[in-house]
Amino acid sequence: MASSLLKILDSMREQTLHLRKEMESLKARNRQLEEDNSELKKEAEEAIRKRDEALQDVEYLRVSHRLADDNSLIETRRHVAQLIRNIDRCITMLKE
Repeated sequence: MASSLLKILDSMREQTLHLRKEMESLKARNRQLEEDNSELKKEAEEAIRKRDEALQDVEYLRVSHRLADDNSLIETRRHVAQLIRNIDRCITMLKE
């Protein structure tokens, strides 16, 4: 009886050690995945920022192209006025 209890205890000790090693391995893997996730979030934020800058550049180029074309001066003025109204609306929304 005592020898079977010792065998059970040894078996439990081995299982405990195995589980502890596995837990440490999983914790290390989790830390690595969290670091990777953080890096990917930063890269995504940077990509979004660059995309927004590119879209803004496109809008500036459209406006400058319209300003350069004498035939569409009236249309360009309307577009600039619309942009100003949009900016005014944004400022109003921010104040609220």
